Amino acid sequence: MKKKLSIFLLTLFLTSEIYAQFGIKAGVNMANEIASVGKSNFSDGLKNSLTGFQFGVVYQLMPKKSGFGGEIEAILTQKGSSIDSTNHVYTIAQGYKEMTYFEVPLNLRYRKMIGFIGIYGFAGLYGGYELSSITVDEITNIVDNGTYTSFIDHLDYGYNVGLGIELFKKVQLGATFSQGIKNIVTSNSVLPLSISTTNRVFSVNLIYILK
Repeated sequence: MKKKLSIFLLTLFLTSEIYAQFGIKAGVNMANEIASVGKSNFSDGLKNSLTGFQFGVVYQLMPKKSGFGGEIEAILTQKGSSIDSTNHVYTIAQGYKEMTYFEVPLNLRYRKMIGFIGIYGFAGLYGGYELSSITVDEITNIVDNGTYTSFIDHLDYGYNVGLGIELFKKVQLGATFSQGIKNIVTSNSVLPLSISTTNRVFSVNLIYILK
Protein backbone atom coordinates (compact mmCIF):
# COMPACT_ATOMS: atom_id res chain seq x y z
CA MET A 1 0.00 0.00 0.00
CA LYS A 2 2.79 2.45 0.95
CA LYS A 3 4.64 1.55 -2.27
CA LYS A 4 1.55 2.28 -4.39
CA LEU A 5 1.04 5.62 -2.61
CA SER A 6 4.67 6.59 -3.20
CA ILE A 7 4.40 5.71 -6.88
CA PHE A 8 1.18 7.73 -7.18
CA LEU A 9 2.73 10.82 -5.56
CA LEU A 10 5.87 10.53 -7.67
CA THR A 11 3.79 10.23 -10.84
CA LEU A 12 1.71 13.23 -9.80
CA PHE A 13 4.75 15.44 -9.42
CA LEU A 14 6.47 14.21 -12.58
CA THR A 15 3.41 14.69 -14.79
CA SER A 16 2.38 18.07 -13.39
CA GLU A 17 3.89 21.50 -13.88
CA ILE A 18 4.98 21.99 -10.29
CA TYR A 19 6.86 25.04 -9.09
CA ALA A 20 8.17 26.12 -5.70
CA GLN A 21 7.40 29.42 -4.04
CA PHE A 22 8.65 30.99 -0.83
CA GLY A 23 6.81 33.61 1.20
CA ILE A 24 6.43 35.50 4.46
CA LYS A 25 3.37 34.85 6.62
CA ALA A 26 1.82 37.11 9.27
CA GLY A 27 -1.51 36.98 11.04
CA VAL A 28 -3.71 37.50 14.08
CA ASN A 29 -4.75 34.65 16.40
CA MET A 30 -7.90 34.27 18.47
CA ALA A 31 -6.76 31.54 20.88
CA ASN A 32 -8.56 29.56 23.54
CA GLU A 33 -8.25 26.35 25.53
CA ILE A 34 -10.55 23.35 25.75
CA ALA A 35 -10.32 22.15 29.35
CA SER A 36 -12.01 19.39 31.35
CA VAL A 37 -11.78 17.42 34.58
CA GLY A 38 -12.62 13.85 33.68
CA LYS A 39 -15.82 14.08 31.65
CA SER A 40 -16.77 17.46 33.09
CA ASN A 41 -16.09 20.43 30.85
CA PHE A 42 -15.46 23.75 32.57
CA SER A 43 -14.54 25.80 29.54
CA ASP A 44 -17.30 28.25 30.50
CA GLY A 45 -14.63 30.12 32.41
CA LEU A 46 -12.61 30.56 29.22
CA LYS A 47 -15.18 32.67 27.42
CA ASN A 48 -12.92 35.36 26.04
CA SER A 49 -10.38 34.48 23.38
CA LEU A 50 -6.81 35.64 23.79
CA THR A 51 -5.65 37.80 20.90
CA GLY A 52 -2.11 37.06 19.72
CA PHE A 53 0.06 37.05 16.64
CA GLN A 54 1.74 34.65 14.26
CA PHE A 55 4.73 35.32 12.03
CA GLY A 56 7.04 33.16 9.95
CA VAL A 57 7.89 31.76 6.55
CA VAL A 58 6.17 29.32 4.20
CA TYR A 59 7.46 27.08 1.41
CA GLN A 60 4.90 25.84 -1.13
CA LEU A 61 5.00 23.34 -3.98
CA MET A 62 2.08 24.17 -6.24
CA PRO A 63 0.94 23.46 -9.80
CA LYS A 64 1.23 26.44 -12.15
CA LYS A 65 -2.51 26.41 -12.80
CA SER A 66 -4.98 24.43 -10.68
CA GLY A 67 -4.64 21.26 -8.66
CA PHE A 68 -3.08 19.66 -5.60
CA GLY A 69 0.09 20.83 -3.92
CA GLY A 70 1.67 21.04 -0.49
CA GLU A 71 3.30 23.43 1.93
CA ILE A 72 5.44 23.52 5.04
CA GLU A 73 5.70 26.46 7.41
CA ALA A 74 7.96 27.62 10.22
CA ILE A 75 6.18 30.16 12.41
CA LEU A 76 6.07 31.78 15.82
CA THR A 77 2.51 31.71 17.13
CA GLN A 78 0.85 32.80 20.38
CA LYS A 79 -1.72 30.59 22.13
CA GLY A 80 -3.42 30.58 25.52
CA SER A 81 -6.67 31.84 27.01
CA SER A 82 -8.39 34.70 28.78
CA ILE A 83 -9.87 33.66 32.13
CA ASP A 84 -12.95 35.12 33.78
CA SER A 85 -14.37 32.64 36.28
CA THR A 86 -15.09 31.92 39.94
CA ASN A 87 -14.76 28.16 39.29
CA HIS A 88 -12.56 26.60 41.96
CA VAL A 89 -10.42 24.68 39.44
CA TYR A 90 -8.73 27.88 38.30
CA THR A 91 -5.72 29.26 40.14
CA ILE A 92 -6.79 32.79 39.18
CA ALA A 93 -10.30 34.20 38.77
CA GLN A 94 -9.56 36.87 36.19
CA GLY A 95 -6.59 37.27 33.89
CA TYR A 96 -4.91 35.51 31.01
CA LYS A 97 -2.14 33.11 30.11
CA GLU A 98 -0.09 33.46 26.98
CA MET A 99 2.22 30.90 25.39
CA THR A 100 4.55 31.47 22.45
CA TYR A 101 5.25 28.41 20.30
CA PHE A 102 7.63 27.62 17.48
CA GLU A 103 5.36 25.65 15.19
CA VAL A 104 5.75 23.64 11.97
CA PRO A 105 2.50 22.99 10.07
CA LEU A 106 2.53 20.55 7.13
CA ASN A 107 -0.46 20.84 4.79
CA LEU A 108 -1.89 19.46 1.58
CA ARG A 109 -3.46 22.19 -0.57
CA TYR A 110 -5.85 22.40 -3.47
CA ARG A 111 -6.08 25.54 -5.58
CA LYS A 112 -8.50 26.49 -8.34
CA MET A 113 -7.42 29.36 -10.59
CA ILE A 114 -10.03 31.62 -12.20
CA GLY A 115 -8.07 34.18 -14.17
CA PHE A 116 -5.75 36.03 -11.81
CA ILE A 117 -7.75 34.90 -8.76
CA GLY A 118 -7.14 31.62 -6.98
CA ILE A 119 -9.37 29.92 -4.44
CA TYR A 120 -7.61 27.42 -2.17
CA GLY A 121 -8.26 25.08 0.71
CA PHE A 122 -5.87 23.08 2.85
CA ALA A 123 -5.68 20.54 5.65
CA GLY A 124 -2.85 18.96 7.58
CA LEU A 125 -1.01 18.48 10.85
CA TYR A 126 1.17 20.67 13.02
CA GLY A 127 3.78 20.17 15.71
CA GLY A 128 4.96 22.87 18.09
CA TYR A 129 7.29 23.58 21.00
CA GLU A 130 6.55 26.22 23.64
CA LEU A 131 9.38 28.76 23.88
CA SER A 132 7.98 31.06 26.57
CA SER A 133 4.88 31.62 28.66
CA ILE A 134 3.33 34.09 31.05
CA THR A 135 0.28 34.28 33.34
CA VAL A 136 -1.24 37.54 34.50
CA ASP A 137 -3.62 37.83 37.46
CA GLU A 138 -5.55 41.01 36.69
CA ILE A 139 -7.07 41.16 40.20
CA THR A 140 -3.81 41.10 42.14
CA ASN A 141 -1.66 42.43 39.27
CA ILE A 142 0.74 39.52 39.70
CA VAL A 143 2.74 38.47 36.63
CA ASP A 144 4.14 34.95 36.68
CA ASN A 145 6.51 33.60 34.05
CA GLY A 146 8.20 31.02 36.27
CA THR A 147 6.07 28.38 38.01
CA TYR A 148 3.56 28.39 35.14
CA THR A 149 5.96 26.44 32.93
CA SER A 150 6.34 23.76 35.62
CA PHE A 151 2.95 22.25 34.79
CA ILE A 152 2.71 22.95 31.08
CA ASP A 153 4.09 20.41 28.63
CA HIS A 154 6.25 22.21 26.10
CA LEU A 155 5.08 19.99 23.24
CA ASP A 156 1.86 20.55 21.31
CA TYR A 157 0.49 18.91 18.18
CA GLY A 158 -2.81 18.66 16.35
CA TYR A 159 -4.53 19.32 13.05
CA ASN A 160 -5.52 22.38 11.05
CA VAL A 161 -7.83 23.25 8.16
CA GLY A 162 -8.37 26.45 6.26
CA LEU A 163 -9.25 28.29 3.09
CA GLY A 164 -8.49 31.53 1.32
CA ILE A 165 -8.05 33.49 -1.87
CA GLU A 166 -4.93 34.23 -3.89
CA LEU A 167 -4.36 37.32 -6.05
CA PHE A 168 -1.94 37.41 -8.99
CA LYS A 169 -0.14 34.36 -7.50
CA LYS A 170 1.51 36.84 -5.14
CA VAL A 171 -0.79 37.59 -2.18
CA GLN A 172 -2.72 34.97 -0.21
CA LEU A 173 -5.37 35.95 2.33
CA GLY A 174 -6.65 33.05 4.39
CA ALA A 175 -8.31 31.81 7.56
CA THR A 176 -7.13 28.82 9.59
CA PHE A 177 -8.68 26.73 12.34
CA SER A 178 -6.33 24.55 14.39
CA GLN A 179 -7.17 22.12 17.17
CA GLY A 180 -4.62 20.51 19.45
CA ILE A 181 -4.94 16.84 20.32
CA LYS A 182 -2.12 16.84 22.89
CA ASN A 183 -2.92 17.43 26.58
CA ILE A 184 -0.57 20.30 27.43
CA VAL A 185 -1.00 19.94 31.21
CA THR A 186 1.48 17.50 32.76
CA SER A 187 0.45 14.74 35.17
CA ASN A 188 2.42 16.34 38.03
CA SER A 189 0.48 19.60 37.69
CA VAL A 190 0.41 22.02 40.63
CA LEU A 191 -3.24 22.72 39.86
CA PRO A 192 -5.73 21.49 42.50
CA LEU A 193 -7.32 18.93 40.13
CA SER A 194 -6.18 16.73 37.27
CA ILE A 195 -7.01 18.73 34.16
CA SER A 196 -6.94 17.89 30.47
CA THR A 197 -6.29 20.95 28.30
CA THR A 198 -5.81 21.37 24.56
CA ASN A 199 -5.14 24.44 22.44
CA ARG A 200 -7.63 25.81 19.91
CA VAL A 201 -6.83 28.71 17.58
CA PHE A 202 -8.67 30.59 14.84
CA SER A 203 -6.43 32.85 12.80
CA VAL A 204 -6.62 35.27 9.89
CA ASN A 205 -3.36 35.50 7.98
CA LEU A 206 -1.65 37.08 5.00
CA ILE A 207 1.08 35.43 2.93
CA TYR A 208 3.23 37.46 0.57
CA ILE A 209 5.12 35.39 -2.00
CA LEU A 210 8.70 36.58 -2.41
CA LYS A 211 9.79 34.10 -5.06
